Amino acid sequence: MIEKLKTFLRLHKTTVILIAALILLVGGGFVAFQKFSTPSGPPEEVDLIFDPEGPYALLHPRRDGNALVLNLTRTSSYESISYELAYTSLADETSVEAGKSTEEEGKVEGVIDRGVKGEIDTKDRKGAYEQEILFGTCSKNVCKYDQGVENGTLTLRIKKGNKVYRMIVQWHLQQPDVALGILTSGDAHFNYKTGAEREVLANVGYSIINDLTGVPKLPSGKEVLGKVYALNVPLAKDLPEGEIRIELAENPPPDAKLYRHSGTEWKELDTKIDGFKLSSKANGAGIFAVLIPK
Repeated sequence: MIEKLKTFLRLHKTTVILIAALILLVGGGFVAFQKFSTPSGPPEEVDLIFDPEGPYALLHPRRDGNALVLNLTRTSSYESISYELAYTSLADETSVEAGKSTEEEGKVEGVIDRGVKGEIDTKDRKGAYEQEILFGTCSKNVCKYDQGVENGTLTLRIKKGNKVYRMIVQWHLQQPDVALGILTSGDAHFNYKTGAEREVLANVGYSIINDLTGVPKLPSGKEVLGKVYALNVPLAKDLPEGEIRIELAENPPPDAKLYRHSGTEWKELDTKIDGFKLSSKANGAGIFAVLIPK
């Protein structure tokens, strides 16, 4: 048997060498393909400023104002999601500096920076996620909440392949009765004014306005002009009707219209244009945008 094998190899030496070379070539090519087709190194971070068909975040205030509820939509294609909430709160803590006597101890009053980081469980790869984020910390069912929270940003990092898309959402939290019914966005280019009684506004509790990086499906033949804003109140609460105003960076075309999305569909509002400002009556909270023909 061994002699036959030696004879075969001697007679077919060239063929054997060619087969061996082919195996090495194919194997090397496969390794090279794996090396260059598999992402390597740290993921590339890309800012997601605005994409009408992209993911977006809607924020709702919790009834007691000590947390916000994040609703993130269009996420089924993303592998991981992390968030970072940054805001300021009123400082009210006992401070003892080195060298001070007990009599010199006192409360520090002012504004301090706060932050909360976390991850959203994406193992089910759902199209939408909901996450409650506290303004403070809880331990053993005892919570310590930050006071005087009004303005902040929510930074979302959503990963797909070797890219991480960064969404930065600006928000403004207000109590409608304290604000006397005038609710404004963090950049002051959107406001909602209602003439409801203060008792009615106090029953609403809290409101929050945030800008969006995406929008629900737009009406046919329409596109967005400028920023899009979402105004929301706690679940099961209703915001009284009022007047909205959006300020643009430049004068809009004459056929620009304000639209409101209440959760089911977009509805055109009776719009007035005054320079770069558009205004209209609105029947409550929702998503507000200026739309123009494509």
